[in-house]
Amino acid sequence: MAVLAWGGMNIEFAPLTAGTPGTYTALDKKPVLDSFNLDSDDGDELKAQYEGGDIADYKRLANQPYIEFDRFVEKGTAKPIPDNDGVVTSEYAIRVIPEDTTLEGRQMPRCTVSVKELWKSADGIKLHYTFRGMKPATGNVLQPYTAPQA
Repeated sequence: MAVLAWGGMNIEFAPLTAGTPGTYTALDKKPVLDSFNLDSDDGDELKAQYEGGDIADYKRLANQPYIEFDRFVEKGTAKPIPDNDGVVTSEYAIRVIPEDTTLEGRQMPRCTVSVKELWKSADGIKLHYTFRGMKPATGNVLQPYTAPQA
């Protein structure tokens, strides 16, 4: 049994309707090796400064988490999320389930999605997906998720 949530994971996503996730769909293919990444952009820094540059007060805004991964475009497969020149107009929820499903994964209940097409002679065509978290109705942007056990 693993102690770390690493290795091959399962990615599930669902379109939002009135702010609520619909039925989750598993990504039909595993991501490209070592392409999966969960990271955050640092929140903006706000400074109130006196004339001359001394700082009166300082505030940091919330981090902005995102999930990104690449997926090979294989013969006979459709895009898992429809887009128009890389723009996905619907909001989505995403959850990531570790290889060992008893371990804690992560979810973002409200995201924007973008996709860009990449091509290299060594890899062929790939789709690069980015899910950028937005504040949901309740809770944090990035939340723990553990899959139900059978």
